[in-house]
Amino acid sequence: MQYTITQSSKALDAVRKLFPDSSRRTLQNWIKAGRFHIDGNPLSHDNQQLLEGQVLRAENSCRPQLIPGLKVLHEDRYLIAIDKPTGLLSVPLDEGLTKRHVLGLLRDHFQSDQIFAVHRIDRETSGCLLFARGKDSEQALKLLFEKHDLTREYFAIVEGRMKDKNGSWHSRLMELENYDVVESETGKDAITHFTVMHCSPKYTYLKLQLETGRKHQIRVHCSKAGHPVLGDDRYGSSENPIRRMCLHAWKLELVHPFTKKRLTITSPIPAPFKKLGGNRF
Repeated sequence: MQYTITQSSKALDAVRKLFPDSSRRTLQNWIKAGRFHIDGNPLSHDNQQLLEGQVLRAENSCRPQLIPGLKVLHEDRYLIAIDKPTGLLSVPLDEGLTKRHVLGLLRDHFQSDQIFAVHRIDRETSGCLLFARGKDSEQALKLLFEKHDLTREYFAIVEGRMKDKNGSWHSRLMELENYDVVESETGKDAITHFTVMHCSPKYTYLKLQLETGRKHQIRVHCSKAGHPVLGDDRYGSSENPIRRMCLHAWKLELVHPFTKKRLTITSPIPAPFKKLGGNRF
């Protein structure tokens, strides 16, 4: 995307011609992150004087920004992916009991209400979480999730030693009024594929791929298989050696709906997992 300067102006004013819906703070952050070039040279600051005839170019992505409380894994004009820490909500609770959640942190940082959640991961789960920037991006990304036209992989440590080395769990899941999820003939299809990476005397280390993305899907499937996710007392775990649930969203892979390039986003396995033997993943 580019714009030819029609009259002498400050860089911030010119950049706004390319992104009229973005806030001043967002544009300033993008300039600092090195997203813009003028006649092939990096734009240095928002007050830089640009001359008529010069060509301002915007890159599709830029260096990830520093956002207090969050690590950015990928950022471009259409979407932003972050590494969600355990214990932090993806979006506000329906009950409105807390104001601290990833969506709120992003909207506060960018001073924009044009950032939208397109999926979520549980508060106790860490890892890759994707947000749309703008309504067009929201619709495009939600369509990818609805069609399951992307790869979502998780890493989990579960209790006990699993006999099967790989396979799939297929059930129908329904959410109860108390927010627990159970198997039910009237529920929605839920499919999880699993591969055993290795086993220790007490635990099994799994790579899991979601074919569907129902609430608590992996947690319920592991529990029903007789191997609850370690630290997940809600679904039957009796141990919690690192004081957190051992479930991590480690990879998202998709064809970018706008650039059409394959995008792979990964989050490192948390250090506490490695202390429990997860370093062989």
